Amino acid sequence: MLIIKKNEVMTEEEFGFLRDLIHDEFGILIKGDKRLTLHTKVSHRLTILGLENYRQYYEYIMADASKKELYTFVSHITNNETYFFREKPQLDVFSDILISIKRDKRIKKEKRLRILSLASSSGEEAYTLNILVHESGLFLWEWDTKIIGIDVDSNAIRKANEACYTTNSFRSMNGEAAAYIDQYFNKEKDRYILRRSLTTNVEFRLGNMLERQAFEGIGQADVIFCRNVLIYMSNEAIERFASNLYDLISDTGYLIIGSSESLIQKTNLFLPEYKNGIIVYRKNLSIQGH
Repeated sequence: MLIIKKNEVMTEEEFGFLRDLIHDEFGILIKGDKRLTLHTKVSHRLTILGLENYRQYYEYIMADASKKELYTFVSHITNNETYFFREKPQLDVFSDILISIKRDKRIKKEKRLRILSLASSSGEEAYTLNILVHESGLFLWEWDTKIIGIDVDSNAIRKANEACYTTNSFRSMNGEAAAYIDQYFNKEKDRYILRRSLTTNVEFRLGNMLERQAFEGIGQADVIFCRNVLIYMSNEAIERFASNLYDLISDTGYLIIGSSESLIQKTNLFLPEYKNGIIVYRKNLSIQGH
């Protein structure tokens, strides 16, 4: 039975401090009185850090110039639910998009492909995209192809770099899982390790997507996947986030968000486009100096 010490109970004021902090830094909107939920998720940090209450915890986070504890805090309240080949209809559209990208790159005489997986968690989405790029056969030989995953959870990034998974990561694939596992993974007991040929061009980095420095050095992105992130953000944060993506994505690039999400009436920086019944978003090129 969980015993909550008196000095560990989160007050309404303390909850307000932490709720506002998570919104100001990451755009995540915590609705309603979620004090018990927040307490359950982060109370162990007080014990680890030797703090008596959540005001001290808030002050500890604010005093940490490295922001290490801030990232630890947010990692405990975000959802890391992911698996290979999630939302397959969108992935089918992605495969079609690759053909268009190859055509445009040939005209421009470019051989550089950049794909982003935002809120990449433990890497299943980024590696799925890399498998699809590999299977397309469109970007071989002299192509500079890179998939970049960005997340706020350092533990998730560590797992992504390990590229080692269990059967739970293939739960959406039904009968297709066995064929993909045999082709792309090495099995060790109950673990499945992605073959090195599919990890060398995939990079993961810790970053806050509301901060532009999270995207430093990436250059223009051809495709950005950012699924099931916006549903947790306030409209104000979505506008700020969209501004970052607008500058990051190429003029001919594609933005793919979750099937239950929409940017319509939330920003004019991106315009919806239908492809095989799936909505993707394109840069609104009519906007200057947004």
